[in-house]
Amino acid sequence: MGRYEAKTSRKGQATIPVEIRNLIGLEPGGSLQFIVSPEGQVSVVAKKSGLRHLKGLFGPQAAPVDVEAAVSETIERRTDPQSGGVDP
Repeated sequence: MGRYEAKTSRKGQATIPVEIRNLIGLEPGGSLQFIVSPEGQVSVVAKKSGLRHLKGLFGPQAAPVDVEAAVSETIERRTDPQSGGVDP
């Protein structure tokens, strides 16, 4: 943890310290998201493009997931009158 400072230009632009860019994985030309809590605290995160950054998020998988089959099974389960229309 640390504290870093940046000044803004007349246009409202600021240079993000290299330590922060590395910490949040901000690539050159990348985008930032500013998330404001109800208390007014601001968090800055690098907006990731694509899905590559999600790899491994849910741990190792035994086999690739067939998305179409998973969607079909979910629809079937939710529309089955015996299940009450809800997922278990």
